[in-house]
Amino acid sequence: MPATPAPTRGWGWAAHLREGGTTPWASWSEPATPFTTDHLPGAEMLELLRRLNGTGPSDPDRVDALLRTSPPGRGRRDLPLLGDTETRTYGPLPVDPATMSARELLRAASVLLAEDLLASVETAPARRPRRWSRRPKKSEPDQEKFPYRLVGSPWLTLPIREELEWQGRLPGADGYTVYVLGGPLDEIAAGAWRFRTFTNRVNPWHIWIRDAQWRGWLGPRADLPRIARWWARRVGKDRVEIVTDPALLPGLLGVDSVPGPWSISAEGNEVARVIGQVLSVRTDLETQRKLLVDQLRPRLEKLEPLVPDAREVGVPPESLPWVETQARAQRDALVQAGYALHGDPDRLLPSGAATQGPDECRALALALSLLAGRS
Repeated sequence: MPATPAPTRGWGWAAHLREGGTTPWASWSEPATPFTTDHLPGAEMLELLRRLNGTGPSDPDRVDALLRTSPPGRGRRDLPLLGDTETRTYGPLPVDPATMSARELLRAASVLLAEDLLASVETAPARRPRRWSRRPKKSEPDQEKFPYRLVGSPWLTLPIREELEWQGRLPGADGYTVYVLGGPLDEIAAGAWRFRTFTNRVNPWHIWIRDAQWRGWLGPRADLPRIARWWARRVGKDRVEIVTDPALLPGLLGVDSVPGPWSISAEGNEVARVIGQVLSVRTDLETQRKLLVDQLRPRLEKLEPLVPDAREVGVPPESLPWVETQARAQRDALVQAGYALHGDPDRLLPSGAATQGPDECRALALALSLLAGRS
């Protein structure tokens, strides 16, 4: 018969956490024999479980799933616990879990959260194509009087387009006007990054804005003159109009009101970003987008009011002068091109309303709430 594995302090701590304990590793001394045939979970997963236990009781199946999860990264090994094993000359060095950053723990949580989303593909019924009770006809007054195409930053335009389509106001129709929705360029740039956190792989905000400054361009979703030129070549400049004040859109579109962007904080975007990185190597891009937009986004919106100190995504002070130079160039290009303007063109200049990126500790708190199933 195989020998019974010797009790270790690491397995003792893991068993304590498995039962809902919250004692830090440095304060734990009791050994225990392994409770599974697998290797001892890594320090990052054990510390993540300790933090999760601190938010309240968790489902036992959820706890066991977390303990079976390996950290993200191809070929990456679990981190050993400092003081639980002999120092090795290969592999990752042992760590004190208490010293692990919120960023490392958020990346660890992203694996199980991605698994949750992937499981929903198999269990959730297929969504039926959106159907309207009555498709607008050309003779309908609103469709005939206010034919439109709404373009610009998807972070701003997508919620509006979805609402209009839900009301039966489909884009297009004869002689439609293209409305290019703009705003303060620092907010438009942030919106470009925020949209990508739900739809594609993207670097952290501070790296993204740094790289944009290095390239000298904020990208296609934050380049209003480029968007306007593309549509002008397609439909004619006289049918392209720039909207710098969203409050003017209802009058232009013939509706009472339009929705604002999704109610997601900077930290919610960061949670979506790290989960998206895991999904990007587990599924195709279309499925990834559907999972993040249709499944994760509503859960984050429910959680946001429960976690205090939310931030907006903002351009850091050291990059703001460069963004202002870009904004002035965009404003001048749009004015000189002679497009119809709705709103003050100076509204395209940076607002400076926010100057920080996501707070990693709050992002981790959102992830823990997701893991606990509180949304």
